[in-house]
Amino acid sequence: MGRPTRPNEALRALIAEAGLTAGQLAAGVNRVSRESGAPLDHDRTTVAHWLAGTMPRRSSRPLITEALSRSLGRRVTALDAGFAEPSGTELQPRVPVQDPVEILRRVSEHDVNEQPVRERAAKTLYTPDDVVPALDGITAAESGCTEFRFDSGRAPIRKQDVQAAEALAQVFHESDITFGGGRARRALALYLAGDGAEKLRRPASPALRRGIVQAMAQLSYLCGFMHFDDGLHGMAQQYYRASLRLSIENNSALHYAVTLRAMSVQACSLHHVRQAVDLAEAATGTVAGPPVHRAFVQGQLAVAYALDRDPSRAMRAVAEAERLLHRSRGPVTSVTGRYHEGSLLRQESAVREFLGDDDGAVRALVSAARHRPEAERRSRAMVHADLAALQLKAGRLDEAADSGLRFLDEYPLLASGRANQALAELRAGMRPHARQPAAGRFLRCATRATSKGSGAGSGKAVRGDVDRSR
Repeated sequence: MGRPTRPNEALRALIAEAGLTAGQLAAGVNRVSRESGAPLDHDRTTVAHWLAGTMPRRSSRPLITEALSRSLGRRVTALDAGFAEPSGTELQPRVPVQDPVEILRRVSEHDVNEQPVRERAAKTLYTPDDVVPALDGITAAESGCTEFRFDSGRAPIRKQDVQAAEALAQVFHESDITFGGGRARRALALYLAGDGAEKLRRPASPALRRGIVQAMAQLSYLCGFMHFDDGLHGMAQQYYRASLRLSIENNSALHYAVTLRAMSVQACSLHHVRQAVDLAEAATGTVAGPPVHRAFVQGQLAVAYALDRDPSRAMRAVAEAERLLHRSRGPVTSVTGRYHEGSLLRQESAVREFLGDDDGAVRALVSAARHRPEAERRSRAMVHADLAALQLKAGRLDEAADSGLRFLDEYPLLASGRANQALAELRAGMRPHARQPAAGRFLRCATRATSKGSGAGSGKAVRGDVDRSR
């Protein structure tokens, strides 16, 4: 850390505006650092040094501003927080690589070769995007497509290559929805860093080119979602960006919209409200195809509007998603997401909770639990965890314990940072009631579940996860 100069009044004002204590800010910074794969152990004393004028390390400053941004629901820059460089310029965000294959290669190689170095956190930190790239707004030169399309020294793509990639996407999808993202995300990252990126450099006919790009876009999306589920938000965002660029290269309006929707889900979960709304609006403005695909995106728009405290637009979006879903001939069963009545009800629950209707949120979740297919273990578990949290908040202890036990039925098979965090929060909420029979039983069962070496991805999710559609 640098030598103390004058008190950092800008940081003090932001902490006061967010209603945080020094210890709470330190905990928020530590949480962001864990998501980045380089956990820190700051405490209130560290924050006191910052307030006194000590300049945080360069690698810590983005973590501090990200933690403040989430607490305030708006973008906080290093300059806002009093962390300008001596020259008067603040740290600049990294310039993203434009070539989609290079994005995929760099992200995947960094992921599989991760090392616990101090600077890793800043390189894999979630950062809100200021601009949503338009589907038709990137030229070939900007995206690197000339190099992407032609590499005549490699063997051409065959039909079997596309079929194999599509089959692999299905395998990883089934693993994710059944066992959680932490179970296979590293295996998928290894594939993308090697065979996946290599296939995108090989020449192909137009039809096979579209097929292989679509398969790699889906696999990149899946890898992003697995990292999101495991609480590694910086890596998740980078895989989503790669998937978005591939969908633009392929001119795929549907996959472009679905990826933007996933990025909105992530922004919601991290409380980047404006970003969540912008991404969801861009997705709904682009999505094409059958009504069920439009419902899939429209439901997330409702959640984003509710998080933005806009009840009229949120409820209109819920009603539109319901109308579209009822017009459809069947659910979405794509490897990039499943959408059905249970998904919509979970989104409706999130909307009602954000708008202060906890009773309505509970009713929607009870219905959502009944509509979850057997194969969707992770989603079913998270529905019961959400339901238990809401019931506990309402003082319905026996019901909360019962929902929590249903969550524990699924938990031991899951490798999911979100599931780990949900269990930690339920245990914390139940401990003050440990002498009550229902709470005591839940706590004993939770201890047994964790002692058996349950699931457990490496990441930890933050409170406020709102992906109520998977």
